[in-house]
Amino acid sequence: MMCAVTVRSIKPGAYEAFREAWEPDPWPPELQRVVISRSDEDPDQVLTVSYFDLEPEALELARDDTSRLAAEEARLHRCAEHVDQIVFKGIFQVVEELEPPH
Repeated sequence: MMCAVTVRSIKPGAYEAFREAWEPDPWPPELQRVVISRSDEDPDQVLTVSYFDLEPEALELARDDTSRLAAEEARLHRCAEHVDQIVFKGIFQVVEELEPPH
């Protein structure tokens, strides 16, 4: 499982437009879950966490797929008009998932 994390400062009042622009079209089949969070201190700071059912090597292959690349570039272009700054962007391999004891 791989996890893509991005923290963005979006333009004031642009959350709804950003959220609509952010959504992939089409959704990659490996994309299992997305969490979108807003900062309590600054609601124009948005954290997106996307979980992909892929190993690191498969993620690199998927990134090189030209049809996926075009869709991702279009999505990022749609988002860009609502973003002031990308604060952090990274890809992580999920090494543990914890749940509370039952």
